[in-house]
Amino acid sequence: MNIPFSALLDAYRRLWPNRSLAAGPLDEQESQTLLYETIRQELRDEWTHPRVRQSSEVKFYYAVKRVAASDLPDGMKVALIQAYLTVMEQLQANHT
Repeated sequence: MNIPFSALLDAYRRLWPNRSLAAGPLDEQESQTLLYETIRQELRDEWTHPRVRQSSEVKFYYAVKRVAASDLPDGMKVALIQAYLTVMEQLQANHT
Protein backbone atom coordinates (compact mmCIF):
# COMPACT_ATOMS: atom_id res chain seq x y z
CA MET A 1 0.00 0.00 0.00
CA ASN A 2 1.51 3.27 -1.13
CA ILE A 3 -0.04 6.23 0.63
CA PRO A 4 0.86 9.63 -0.82
CA PHE A 5 2.83 11.95 1.44
CA SER A 6 0.15 14.61 0.99
CA ALA A 7 -2.35 12.21 2.64
CA LEU A 8 0.14 11.44 5.43
CA LEU A 9 0.63 15.15 6.01
CA ASP A 10 -3.16 15.59 6.25
CA ALA A 11 -3.30 12.71 8.76
CA TYR A 12 -0.51 14.33 10.79
CA ARG A 13 -2.48 17.59 10.81
CA ARG A 14 -5.54 15.72 12.13
CA LEU A 15 -3.56 14.17 14.99
CA TRP A 16 -1.75 17.40 15.91
CA PRO A 17 -4.19 20.18 14.98
CA ASN A 18 -2.36 22.86 16.99
CA ARG A 19 0.81 22.59 14.92
CA SER A 20 1.10 25.33 12.35
CA LEU A 21 2.22 23.75 9.10
CA ALA A 22 2.45 25.29 5.66
CA ALA A 23 -0.94 25.21 4.04
CA GLY A 24 -1.89 25.23 0.42
CA PRO A 25 -1.20 22.84 -2.39
CA LEU A 26 2.10 21.02 -2.09
CA ASP A 27 3.53 18.46 -4.48
CA GLU A 28 4.57 15.04 -3.18
CA GLN A 29 8.23 16.01 -2.66
CA GLU A 30 7.28 19.15 -0.74
CA SER A 31 4.77 17.16 1.35
CA GLN A 32 7.42 14.54 2.18
CA THR A 33 9.99 17.20 3.08
CA LEU A 34 7.53 19.09 5.30
CA LEU A 35 6.31 15.91 7.00
CA TYR A 36 9.83 14.63 7.73
CA GLU A 37 11.05 18.03 8.93
CA THR A 38 8.04 18.43 11.22
CA ILE A 39 8.53 14.94 12.66
CA ARG A 40 12.24 15.67 13.12
CA GLN A 41 11.43 18.85 15.07
CA GLU A 42 8.89 16.94 17.15
CA LEU A 43 11.29 14.10 17.97
CA ARG A 44 14.01 16.57 18.89
CA ASP A 45 11.42 18.37 21.07
CA GLU A 46 12.35 21.70 19.50
CA TRP A 47 9.02 23.31 20.45
CA THR A 48 9.69 22.85 24.17
CA HIS A 49 11.86 24.99 26.43
CA PRO A 50 15.38 23.45 26.58
CA ARG A 51 15.21 22.77 30.32
CA VAL A 52 12.16 20.52 30.00
CA ARG A 53 12.89 18.76 26.70
CA GLN A 54 12.49 15.00 26.55
CA SER A 55 14.68 12.56 24.66
CA SER A 56 13.92 11.57 21.09
CA GLU A 57 13.11 8.07 22.29
CA VAL A 58 10.47 9.35 24.71
CA LYS A 59 8.95 11.63 22.07
CA PHE A 60 8.95 8.72 19.58
CA TYR A 61 7.13 6.51 22.07
CA TYR A 62 4.42 9.12 22.69
CA ALA A 63 3.99 9.82 18.98
CA VAL A 64 3.63 6.14 18.06
CA LYS A 65 1.20 5.66 20.93
CA ARG A 66 -0.90 8.59 19.71
CA VAL A 67 -0.93 7.34 16.12
CA ALA A 68 -1.86 3.81 17.20
CA ALA A 69 -4.73 5.07 19.39
CA SER A 70 -6.10 7.34 16.65
CA ASP A 71 -9.13 6.66 14.47
CA LEU A 72 -7.02 6.72 11.30
CA PRO A 73 -7.34 3.73 8.97
CA ASP A 74 -4.83 0.99 9.79
CA GLY A 75 -2.87 1.49 6.55
CA MET A 76 -2.51 5.19 7.32
CA LYS A 77 -1.33 4.40 10.86
CA VAL A 78 1.33 2.02 9.56
CA ALA A 79 2.52 4.53 6.95
CA LEU A 80 2.69 7.35 9.49
CA ILE A 81 4.57 5.19 12.00
CA GLN A 82 6.94 4.22 9.18
CA ALA A 83 7.60 7.93 8.57
CA TYR A 84 8.43 8.29 12.28
CA LEU A 85 10.74 5.28 12.08
CA THR A 86 12.52 6.73 9.05
CA VAL A 87 13.15 10.05 10.79
CA MET A 88 14.13 8.36 14.06
CA GLU A 89 16.68 6.20 12.22
CA GLN A 90 18.10 9.33 10.56
CA LEU A 91 18.42 11.03 13.94
CA GLN A 92 20.11 7.94 15.43
CA ALA A 93 22.54 7.74 12.49
CA ASN A 94 23.49 11.39 12.96
CA HIS A 95 24.35 10.77 16.62
CA THR A 96 26.88 8.03 15.95
